[in-house]
This record gives sequence, structure tokens and C-alpha cells, in this order.
Amino acid sequence: MKYLSGSLAAALALLACGCASSPPMSNAEIAQAESEIRSAENATATQHARDLLDRARGDLVAAQHEWQARNWEAARRRIAETRAAASAAESKARAVAMQQQAEEFRRHGDDMERRARELAQPAPQ
Repeated sequence: MKYLSGSLAAALALLACGCASSPPMSNAEIAQAESEIRSAENATATQHARDLLDRARGDLVAAQHEWQARNWEAARRRIAETRAAASAAESKARAVAMQQQAEEFRRHGDDMERRARELAQPAPQ
């Protein structure tokens, strides 16, 4: 019975160690975050959401340092922060672009309306 208790205690200790330490973070997780930063850059975040883009870049550098130090949980948290900031930067950049496009359509509509009024006026005699 004493042997069974010792084995059970050892098994529980191994199980606890396995749960406490997370598996290594893959390069794919870092590559995905880098891809999301590039996507934000392509959406003009460099011009319209620089603060969020800079935060994403800084979080990525921190995640890479944590990864190199084998601090998997900290690296994963930083990757999550990187991805959130990159996504926010892309969303903000796309919103600004949509707003600019709406303003351009509004100006075009105003011009068309003005031209229509001019054409509707009778010709001078």
C-alpha cells in the first residue's frame, strides 16, 4: 500500500509539472503575428494608426525576447497583445480609408448636384 501511495504521489507530481509548464511556442505563432502586422501596414496603418502599429511592433519584439528566453507563457501573452494591436491598427486604418472614400463620394455628389442645377437653369436670351 505504501508503494501505491508513493507511485500515486509521483504521478500526481508529474501531472502537476506537466500542467504548470506550457509547451514551447512555435515559430508559426510568431510568423502569424508578423503577418498581421504586415496586413495592418498594407491597410495604411503606418499613416492612420501609427500608435497602434508601433505598439504591435514593440509587443512582437518583447514576445521574441520571451521566446528566446523560453518563457513560453509570457511569449504567448505578448503575441496575443501583438495580434490585438495589429488588428486594431488595421481596423482603424480601414475605417479612416472608408471615411475618406465617403467624403470623396459626398464631394462628387455635391458636384453632380451643382452641375444639374446649372443645366436646369434657362439659357440667357
